[in-house]
Amino acid sequence: MPAFLHGRVQRLEALLTTSSAALGTYNRFDLDLPDVVVSFLDSAIESHRALGLPDVENEMLALKSQYVSAQRGVQPFTLEQVTTRRREMARSIALRVLLDSAARLRDELAADHQSLDDGRTQLRPIVLSAIHKGFTSADHQPTITQAELDALWAAITIDADLQLAARQLTMQLSQPDIQLLLAELLA
Repeated sequence: MPAFLHGRVQRLEALLTTSSAALGTYNRFDLDLPDVVVSFLDSAIESHRALGLPDVENEMLALKSQYVSAQRGVQPFTLEQVTTRRREMARSIALRVLLDSAARLRDELAADHQSLDDGRTQLRPIVLSAIHKGFTSADHQPTITQAELDALWAAITIDADLQLAARQLTMQLSQPDIQLLLAELLA
């Protein structure tokens, strides 16, 4: 069953906002940078666990391990104990960790947005055909009810001409995503 992309996008966008705040903390040379970095990474780890993305969760755990090592005075790439300029080393690792995690979040968001855009593109001709067949009106109010969406999608899925395209779409997107896109296109 496909993941609910709209929900995932919202969660990842919130995480990206937190990432931006952490980068702001770095840029301002705030003294609470260690707590902010660890807190952000913990949020990223938990979010990816909740989203069922164990590979990204593992990547975020690895980034946290690098930062924790730097905080303890161990250079995470050479595993050598650092005795001088430990704060500078830890700060540079904090930046690297924040940049790597932000890049990963942006990539995830771009992929999810692309999947939704692809679904929207596939749904447009289906909606136009449904309007042409009289399943729904082209003149919708700004909001459409859930019952109207359910009835429209049911009509689309049993129509001989639209059934195959609808099934293909349900293999790529979750039912809630399809209905949100459907409501968006009808609004």
